[in-house]
Amino acid sequence: MGVGSRRGLRFAALGTVLAVFALPAYADDPTPPPPASVTDVNKTLEQLQAEAAAVQADFAKATITYTNALKAAQTAEAAAKKAETAAAASKGKADAERKRLGLLTVQAYQTGIPTVMGAESMLWSLAPIAESLQEIADRQTAIQQLGSTQVSQYQTAMSAENAAGKAKSEATTKRAAANEAAGKAKQLSAEVQQKAADAALMMESQVADLDGASAVSKQLQLARNQQALARWQTYLTELATAKVKPPAAAVLKNPAKLPTGLLPFIDAGAPVAGAASVAQGGRTIRVLSAETIRAVNQAFSLLGKPYGVAATGPDSYGCLGAARVAWQPYTTLPNLVGKVYPNYQAVRPSQIQPGDLLLMGSKSLGLFHIGVALDSGEMIAADEAKGSVVVTRVPDNLYAALRPTLGKPVRAQVAPVATSDAYAFRCGNTATSYNVGTGSWMWPLAEGTYEIGTSFGQAGAMWATGVHTGQDFPAAVGTPVRAVTSGVVRVEHPAWAGNLVRIDHGNGLETLYGHLSSVDVADGAQVTAGQRIGAVGTEGNSTGPHLHFEVRLGGDAVNPMPFLATGSATVGWGGYSNGMIPASKLCALGSGHRLRCDAAAAYLQLARAYRAQFGKTLCITDSYRSYSAQVSLYARKPSLAALPGTSNHGWGVAVDMCGGVDRFGTAQYQWMKAHAAQFGWVHPSWADQGGSREEPWHWEFGKPAVS
Repeated sequence: MGVGSRRGLRFAALGTVLAVFALPAYADDPTPPPPASVTDVNKTLEQLQAEAAAVQADFAKATITYTNALKAAQTAEAAAKKAETAAAASKGKADAERKRLGLLTVQAYQTGIPTVMGAESMLWSLAPIAESLQEIADRQTAIQQLGSTQVSQYQTAMSAENAAGKAKSEATTKRAAANEAAGKAKQLSAEVQQKAADAALMMESQVADLDGASAVSKQLQLARNQQALARWQTYLTELATAKVKPPAAAVLKNPAKLPTGLLPFIDAGAPVAGAASVAQGGRTIRVLSAETIRAVNQAFSLLGKPYGVAATGPDSYGCLGAARVAWQPYTTLPNLVGKVYPNYQAVRPSQIQPGDLLLMGSKSLGLFHIGVALDSGEMIAADEAKGSVVVTRVPDNLYAALRPTLGKPVRAQVAPVATSDAYAFRCGNTATSYNVGTGSWMWPLAEGTYEIGTSFGQAGAMWATGVHTGQDFPAAVGTPVRAVTSGVVRVEHPAWAGNLVRIDHGNGLETLYGHLSSVDVADGAQVTAGQRIGAVGTEGNSTGPHLHFEVRLGGDAVNPMPFLATGSATVGWGGYSNGMIPASKLCALGSGHRLRCDAAAAYLQLARAYRAQFGKTLCITDSYRSYSAQVSLYARKPSLAALPGTSNHGWGVAVDMCGGVDRFGTAQYQWMKAHAAQFGWVHPSWADQGGSREEPWHWEFGKPAVS
């Protein structure tokens, strides 16, 4: 069944889903599993994004191959022309030396001086001057010269002839190589053009599907938000019915010293600090502090607010923004997730309560995301993938839970060192290229030893997350597996992978190699690109011999194919592929132009300041550029356009301008250089005058200051 057909069924199922969500919920009722349509739509989004990235990777790989072939053809053509020029010069020199020898031979013959050459050599030497015998004049002079020069001239002429023959042979060889390289480049050019056409066609279809799936997902997300709010409101109603006034946080810190009428709240077999309970009608009702209830209420009030990088409200919120606003004025969270961890008491994950701060991350990557806990394994967080503040599940990479009402930690809590790139990726920063380690990336298996298997994002019950988080490469057991780029090894043995090598490349980037039959590197070892780290196997949860290969950014699995094709990331903010961002995730500038919402807001502020200065509207010719549009532009202007799938236009954070800004030295351009950065817009150095590609019209949204 096609994507479009599946989407139609999901739309039909939406009414049923909403009807289920509208039913009353009770605090003690177990949360039912999400409807199948919710899971299916999310998988469809991921699958579409993975398919889009795979098309990009395929096109990028073909284009790079063509570009390399074109360079090789140009190099071969230059070498052939150089060799042909050298051969012509060598031939000219040989002819001159042979002609000179011929003159000497004729002189020797006319003067009767014996020649040391045989008849065949004499004929060879005479051939170039057969019509120039009259050039010989002074018999006496010839007699004097011939004796000393005839033999040496013969040797010189023969040497020049041999050199000319070699030069001609080399030129012929290089010309053949140049012709072959040109033919290969021509063939690859045709393939790239065909792939461009195929990619554009497929992308147009996928963009429509992605928008459709995104629309369904948006409705389901709204329903999920409403269901969580209904559960919370039911809890507040229970408190009110029991005539319980939420106490101050200070009196709930110690479960052994609670006010009269309150009992310890038991969770996971132990009393919970910061909470209490009351018994009514055979039911136990949890009692949270007034400050905690206020924080959760404020968090719910933010649902649906747009996501914005580093934004703290009131119109948009970044990773930390929602949690920060929720807990004000009781406490003001620091401006980085890593700085939050040392300041508040950590609690056991098994005893997480609504209002707790949930910190995501790991020891190797640092802390990079935060949410406000709810019940049922959910949290409220500003989510760049959803484009807003939403109710979402608590991810697997939960590092710690903090309870602000318990105050400072009993023991020092030291946050793992955060890498800026890991935080930037997870929180949707404007960085859209990624440090992929030192040196070029290699494929994990040698060419010709593998097939392309199950792709990233494919849905299925056999995977714990419901989707495939890597790219599979079926290959024979024992096939060497190599590191794709340099990094530090961690050897693990999880049940699903059997033998797993994880390589930390720094800045939040990791690669994983699973199901290995053998591991050939030590834990903690430093490896380089191409170094053997193990061999293909079928260990763990495997249906046959293959390598399961993953790329993770900031702890999140992303499609590996773009990395392998281009050596850089083409999965950016929100988890979307470059040029494959649904229209619902972008904001309008007017005249059909769109950008990522935080970039759009900053652009409109810039435009107002520009108008105040010049009395004219800031002129724009290009903004967000879809992948198919990038393919079309690259086909028309390959020397100017970025490789499709790598342009910042495809992330919705770049614009091309006109009206004077498009020319160096104008008053408009100089004003932009002086003032645009105040609004987060920068002119990249490569586009500056004297840069690698001068483009005064091109401006990009840079990282705003973190308050």
